[in-house]
Amino acid sequence: MKKLLVIFILSLSIFLPSVVFGKDISGTAWLVIADNVDKKVILFEKDGTLIYLNIVSTSGNQGKIYSDSSDTWKMDGDLVTISYTGGYKLVSLTINKRRDRMSGTAVNKAGNVQKIVATQIK
Repeated sequence: MKKLLVIFILSLSIFLPSVVFGKDISGTAWLVIADNVDKKVILFEKDGTLIYLNIVSTSGNQGKIYSDSSDTWKMDGDLVTISYTGGYKLVSLTINKRRDRMSGTAVNKAGNVQKIVATQIK
């Protein structure tokens, strides 16, 4: 089942246009890399939630797919904010003018900070 969801998410990225719809990132998929180690694919849903697949995870959760209403995103101009687990981890990203790359930081409630880079999957 997990393999089917992975194939589905990756297939979406092929069939979705390479440009972002309107001014936001709804319906797009991104490869997100934290501190050059952890890697995940995030699909930004139109309802402000997200689905993500941990590809490489130092926490031991690689291969796991998460889709929960407590994982949300919001975009305001060039700023994208992501909240995991109801605010346990907050990510602040700035999107570039071409709308195909983002970078910023993530901070969790324990105070751990990570640098984040994201690239839209085309």
